[in-house]
Amino acid sequence: MERTRPAILHGFTPDVIPFNMANPWYRVLHRFCNGLYFSRISVLWPERLPRTGPTIYLGLHRNGAVDGFIYHAILPRANFMISTQLRRNLIGRLFFTGIEVARDRDEGEPGTNLEALNQCMELLRMGGELVIFPEGTSTLGPRHLPFKSGAARILANYLESGSPIQVVPLGITYECPWAFRSRVEVVVGAPVATDLSDALHPLGRLKELKRSIQSALESVGVNVESEQYQQMIHRLACVATLGTKRSYFKTLKALERSIPEKILLDWRALRPEIEKRKLWHHQGVPLFPLGSVWWCLLALGATGPLVGLGALLNLPPLLGAWWAGKKFPDGPNVISLWRILVGAPLFLLWMAAMAMIAIVSGGWLWVGFYALATFSGLKLYYRVKKLAVAVHNGLRYPELRPQVLAFRETVLRETAHEPPSPALRARSKFGEALHEPPPHPFPLPIPWGEGGRRSGEGRFMVPMSGKTKGGFP
Repeated sequence: MERTRPAILHGFTPDVIPFNMANPWYRVLHRFCNGLYFSRISVLWPERLPRTGPTIYLGLHRNGAVDGFIYHAILPRANFMISTQLRRNLIGRLFFTGIEVARDRDEGEPGTNLEALNQCMELLRMGGELVIFPEGTSTLGPRHLPFKSGAARILANYLESGSPIQVVPLGITYECPWAFRSRVEVVVGAPVATDLSDALHPLGRLKELKRSIQSALESVGVNVESEQYQQMIHRLACVATLGTKRSYFKTLKALERSIPEKILLDWRALRPEIEKRKLWHHQGVPLFPLGSVWWCLLALGATGPLVGLGALLNLPPLLGAWWAGKKFPDGPNVISLWRILVGAPLFLLWMAAMAMIAIVSGGWLWVGFYALATFSGLKLYYRVKKLAVAVHNGLRYPELRPQVLAFRETVLRETAHEPPSPALRARSKFGEALHEPPPHPFPLPIPWGEGGRRSGEGRFMVPMSGKTKGGFP
């Protein structure tokens, strides 16, 4: 096929293309926010990321605009298609930039989307990288939202030129999407095939591209039948990954279609014992020490005061972020966003105030002490939460520990292999093995808007929670 310049849509000729994601301000700010709010961001299959050439990244959208911060950290050269509403005020313009589009529910100027599509074409023609969220908005639900046709249309339009392009799906998995210092995994999928038959008419090509895009995105996400089942497998993934090097996403993916029968049977034996006791929980599951509870108590005594000191020295920004997370979100998928939008600027202002006090008073040792305490508190916060829960449960209910450890071994063993074959899935499908309707083998966690003690990870055992409340873990 003869190669031509990718088409610029009729009605707009871009004179200046505002590709700003490479702006050092946004790169530094997004990395700062990621490092402040999350304890670890891992990338699965990073070798699939293209090194050069025009690329379209198709990202699953889970946790509001925070997804963009994380994707930008691993794709520093990429430009993002963003909603016009993100840049309507000063704070939005400080945090977000990209090629603006008006969604159906957004207020946009006439021609905004036409201009945005042409900016995308020009960016790709120049060999750039473009990130699109085909769902258009985010959700923490059990399945992805319907994919819009915009990404397929941009790709189809570019392919008309005959120029090569790489299309890479991206997934994102949060251990707990709204939790401070939680962990995140970004999944890089296999490239989407763009070789289409010349016999296909334009509409047929568009439909084929949409099918390929949907299949690719479903391979890097976890899609299950209900919120209840989603909650179950998240808790099992927590059990399987705590204190191990296993991938949280891979564990969820292995449980996507069914939960092994052995896990269900062992849980039903353990659940009554858990429900009798007032255990503390992390992400909906209790923790127990794998080793001596006294060593855990000693570790908690050594690290807990450091975290407490760091929190005390940064109390104003922490309280501001906590308040924002309670006041502004209209759903769990934007809690982290509001905490970052309010907490990050407050933290920067607070650090500046501390520095000014040191300059005026000459207390440079105080600045060093503050910086060390803040850094230590951030690094140790995640582990101290887990230690506190494990020590409480281990000291108060030591008789339960052997049963819990046995359940952990069952989960590790049963989730160590690849997802079962279709025939085995048919026999062990959740609920079918015991000839009963889908039960509630794992109680539902605390709703996102309620309080409750949570902590988690490390060298501790974590069975399912014994309290039944609604919400996503």
